[in-house]
Amino acid sequence: MAIEYLRGESLLHKLDARTKLLLFVGVTITAMIIVEPIIMGLLFLALYWFGTKAIDRKLLNRNLRVLIVIFLTFSLFQVLFFTPKDSYFLFYLIPNTNYIPVTVEGIVRGVAVFFRFFSVVLAVHLMLYTTPPVELALTITERGQKRQVWSKISMTLILGIIIYVASLPMVMSHDSQMLPFAPLFRYLFLITTSLFLAWLLQELAARGMPAEMGVALTLGLATVGILSKQAQQITNAQKARGYDVQPKNLIRRVQVLTALLIPIFLATLERSQDISIAILSRGFDYNISARTYRHEFTFKKRDYLIIAGILVLILGGLALKNLGMSNPTEQFILKLLN
Repeated sequence: MAIEYLRGESLLHKLDARTKLLLFVGVTITAMIIVEPIIMGLLFLALYWFGTKAIDRKLLNRNLRVLIVIFLTFSLFQVLFFTPKDSYFLFYLIPNTNYIPVTVEGIVRGVAVFFRFFSVVLAVHLMLYTTPPVELALTITERGQKRQVWSKISMTLILGIIIYVASLPMVMSHDSQMLPFAPLFRYLFLITTSLFLAWLLQELAARGMPAEMGVALTLGLATVGILSKQAQQITNAQKARGYDVQPKNLIRRVQVLTALLIPIFLATLERSQDISIAILSRGFDYNISARTYRHEFTFKKRDYLIIAGILVLILGGLALKNLGMSNPTEQFILKLLN
């Protein structure tokens, strides 16, 4: 089912488009860092709660329900094949054999994988449902805005801290051969390198895509929903005329598919011509670098709070990993069993 923008007045709708894009990126990074099932489960529930306040619960459930079997399969693979050294054995999946051992670590990681995948997918759904395609494209498009100095400095510091915390265990370990320096020089080198990489990343991200690519992305995002509606309308029209759109015979089904695709293809071509005429009539191809934009993005208090929450999640996950507490639930269960 295609995901289209739905108008609303919820908190997610009022957030800046850049905040929602950062939320998706932050959730993805968090899912890669944190392997704790309780934290990921709470993150999923928080996203789901925000989602139910923004869009219809039945619509959200209908889109997510399709993915349950897929993510359960991924979780099952984790349960069956994640058997680290010195793991706590429970039983063999095939009785009276030594095949496919099931461990505590595998079950805990399987639950975490389920919520990690669902959190990322849910973040994508919420971003697309609550953000107009035009705004979503403009977030990654160069619009000629001059950034303030404090904004560049703050972004560099935030990215530098994340890179520093992520690289600290690898560089500062006693058996590390990467930097054969004294610990003090290692710290200084790591801080300098983290800040330089952070500055480089924020400069690259600030440039954005050319305006032409932004328009192409906007049209692509908008066209997906329109094509889905057109396909449904054509299918309903065929059904109303007594046309069997789902025959059991394979050859007949191919013929039916052809009868549906041809009008969809012709409607797409007609719409493409209308779009090209509309773009040319608005002079988009004339001095495109000097264009101005009606809507300017500005962060508000709620945006800063959401971004702060994302940073806390990422830095907290990195800190737990560095302290050897990346999965306290697993450690707690193992203590109870021992």
